[in-house]
Amino acid sequence: AIPAADPGAPPMLIAPRIEQQLYSVEHHGDEFLITTNADDAVDFKIVRAPVGQPGRDNWVDWVPHEAGTQILSFVAYADFSLRLERRDALTQIVIADYAGDEHEIAFDQPAYDLGINAGLEYDTERIRFVYQSPSQPAQTFDYDVTTRERTLRKTREVPSGHDPSLYVVERIDAPSADGAAIPVTILRLETTPVDGTAPLLLYGYGSYGSTITPRFNANALSLVDRGLVYAIAHVRGGAARGRQWYLDGKLDKKANTFTDFVAVAEALIERDYTA
Repeated sequence: AIPAADPGAPPMLIAPRIEQQLYSVEHHGDEFLITTNADDAVDFKIVRAPVGQPGRDNWVDWVPHEAGTQILSFVAYADFSLRLERRDALTQIVIADYAGDEHEIAFDQPAYDLGINAGLEYDTERIRFVYQSPSQPAQTFDYDVTTRERTLRKTREVPSGHDPSLYVVERIDAPSADGAAIPVTILRLETTPVDGTAPLLLYGYGSYGSTITPRFNANALSLVDRGLVYAIAHVRGGAARGRQWYLDGKLDKKANTFTDFVAVAEALIERDYTA
């Protein structure tokens, strides 16, 4: 770290490298706010440390580790902080003041994807985020953290036309062979029956912690508009339920990726989405 007011100052080390231990740093006032997987925080936690002595011995937990809720990104502003988390195959935006009060931005659909734009202003009460779902093209919103009002700034245009109200987005959990609940995102036309007669395309990917998010995919609509059901299996090996979800689908646990996928197929048949 180099103070912006003294760009000629020698760089100050926050903490030495340790194998398999990650951290990233934000600055607020007299403290550094550090996102890290230290102390077995596999899905990350946020600690505070004084600017003058930022080493690991002075790290104090601020946002504790919560298994299954992975902190994806974190931004510190003058009066509040913003973090993007993933749990249960959904991203969440959490806004917290420095006294500990926090709230999430709520959304109606059962499956969706979020992204945040940190912006260039530190002393602000407004953030910008992008919302989308399998039926809703990306929408950019401004959000006032004080009034909790959101303002739509832009909606991605589909040149051929698109009516989100024609589609149904659903989310189920499928029981895997070992009892794990596998999240499943489902997209279909509202007119497509759920009686076992519809064909279904089941998609999934489970490696490297890569997560197939429930975002808008115009290519899938080409099938859905023909009466197919489109489903995404958020299997282990990805990180839909946090980093442990990834670790539980690699190396000697790699078979979980495939048994999860089969379990999702069986659950979709059992619930009459297809035969």
